Amino acid sequence: MNQDRLQQISEILGPRFQMDYFSRTKGHALYRTDEQSVSMEEMDRLIVELMTRGYVPQIQRRNGEWLIHVIPQTKRKLLSNPVINVLLFLLTIITTMMAGATLVGKDYFANFGLIIYGLNYSFAVLTILTAHEMGHYLAARYHKMKVTLPYYIPLPIPGFNFGTLGAFIKIKSPIPNRLALLDVGAAGPLAGFVTSLIFLTIGYLRLPDLQGIIAFVETIHPWNMDGQGVNLVLGNSLLFSFFNDFLAGGRLPMNEIYHFPFIFAGWIGLLVTAINLIPIGQLDGGHILFSLIGKKARMVGIMAFLLLLALNFVLIVRYFSFVWVVWIILILVLIGFRHPPTLYDSMPLDKNRRIIGWVTLVIFVLCFSPLPIYIG
Repeated sequence: MNQDRLQQISEILGPRFQMDYFSRTKGHALYRTDEQSVSMEEMDRLIVELMTRGYVPQIQRRNGEWLIHVIPQTKRKLLSNPVINVLLFLLTIITTMMAGATLVGKDYFANFGLIIYGLNYSFAVLTILTAHEMGHYLAARYHKMKVTLPYYIPLPIPGFNFGTLGAFIKIKSPIPNRLALLDVGAAGPLAGFVTSLIFLTIGYLRLPDLQGIIAFVETIHPWNMDGQGVNLVLGNSLLFSFFNDFLAGGRLPMNEIYHFPFIFAGWIGLLVTAINLIPIGQLDGGHILFSLIGKKARMVGIMAFLLLLALNFVLIVRYFSFVWVVWIILILVLIGFRHPPTLYDSMPLDKNRRIIGWVTLVIFVLCFSPLPIYIG
């Protein structure tokens, strides 16, 4: 590390921090100070300042001292190309409209203009996905982290599908502390969850009585199929059951949910929320759990994976359903169980954020559907 960088770091940290000059031979600079001389709040401010100037600070508390390892951040493209984000978003509007038109029985292959009947579904499902991703985005920006705009994933295939594989953002700077980790991890699921509840509420308020439901469905296919075609049934969760079975009196069968755009989009929103909140590795639930209990989160994640594995075994034996196999593979190959530390793991969470963290894990339980979709 050159002298100019060292001078800049020393100016940021101030006279209380002393540099270990031998650390320069290892490609980073190590600064130390007495633990009593710097508060946790001030340490957090220093982390943000160093990150803003292009450094990666790693904080430790050892033997009554604060230790800050400062490494120059590797230069790379920090932001996405907005044109790509916009094009993917526009394509996903089209593919979700195609899916939505199919769900209400419109053959857009015969007349492509019929995809307009998928507008309500497209609007609802993309609003939910956007709320989720912008929750992550705004929380990351609040903590001065560099992050891309959302990337939407269109799914342009015919037949029954969601019209999209979801969306994601890329965080291109380190997570400064556990507080930021919890905020970023929880903001997305909470925003998507609340938006899903809004669409479910609107959908069920607009739901007709049983005769109206039958009349609408029969514009798409006969109410009684008598074994004709494939009977796709959506799985229930505790929260969706509250809406469909309690508030709506169970008059909307689970194999007809997807003909009602706002209700189906809300169902998808709850499913996406639950999947993201699985408390494993670097899923949103894994981020939240690590911010709450630290390294113990790895063991909890392994236990959660074993439960998911057991659930999948039961579903295969009883229903011949392999619905969770893809996620089991993704966890083993890509997501993993270990969560990387933040730059400042010692920073404690305040009471309100602990409450938020545990509430999101309760939301996971309420939204989780053991068998999301099956053939009835």
